[in-house]
Amino acid sequence: MRKFWLPLVLLLLFIHFSQGTTLVHNFASSTPAVTSYYVDRLQVVTYNIRGCRDDQGHADPEKVVDALRPLSADVIALQEVDNTLPRSSFVNQVAVIARSLNMNYAFAPSIDFLFGTYGNAVLSKYPILHAASTPLPATREPRSLLDVTLDWYGSPLHVYATHLGVKASEHPEQIKSLYSYLQKKSSETGVLLGDFNMYADNSLLDSVRSLLQDPLYEKHIVLGTLKSKQSRKEIDHIFLSHDLQFLQATAPRIGPSDHYPVLMEIARRATKLA
Repeated sequence: MRKFWLPLVLLLLFIHFSQGTTLVHNFASSTPAVTSYYVDRLQVVTYNIRGCRDDQGHADPEKVVDALRPLSADVIALQEVDNTLPRSSFVNQVAVIARSLNMNYAFAPSIDFLFGTYGNAVLSKYPILHAASTPLPATREPRSLLDVTLDWYGSPLHVYATHLGVKASEHPEQIKSLYSYLQKKSSETGVLLGDFNMYADNSLLDSVRSLLQDPLYEKHIVLGTLKSKQSRKEIDHIFLSHDLQFLQATAPRIGPSDHYPVLMEIARRATKLA
């Protein structure tokens, strides 16, 4: 029996199911190179990058950069980001991606392995004013919500990035926790993005929709965000506060991950659109 204790002790020493430190780096130009004609328009992306690994398990952040660059996104939420882990050659993936795209970034570990971390990140062409991570209830693998506040032409914009559990049994408590957090921010401009590991027709998402718009669901737009599924359904979602307006969205068939990036163009409702 004693021989089983050593692996267990080592596991407890090297794997810490804790938040870790939220890292923020502002090194992009203070005047973002906005890609749309209207400064109040915004291109946002959510993308589960699977640790930058392809189907053969090889990790290469530059392949993720190659997928993201043509999208010309202003804000990007990434899930499954490796930070100096052995399986990804000890690379700080979000730093590589952000520098290649000339974007600022915030990274929040969901899991701290001591020799590296793993979690969510937000990249932005706009200055990052603040970032904080909140743990979500979980039984299998730690999950979290990253709240990043951006300076969007003098106005604060909250970008909430998350990745919910694989097990359906975890979802009710995770959604409840999300709702509680977002309800306190209901008067603020914000975008919620991430891999929810549930389809759009899941009734659990109704509580989130009571606070935020779900444009793709409301307009019956089905993009399909998973490579490995025959179904055209998606588990990667983007929600908007009610002072934002949906313009268009797509999920281009690009990138090394088992997910496709979801790109949405949005605008302030006060903006006069063509």
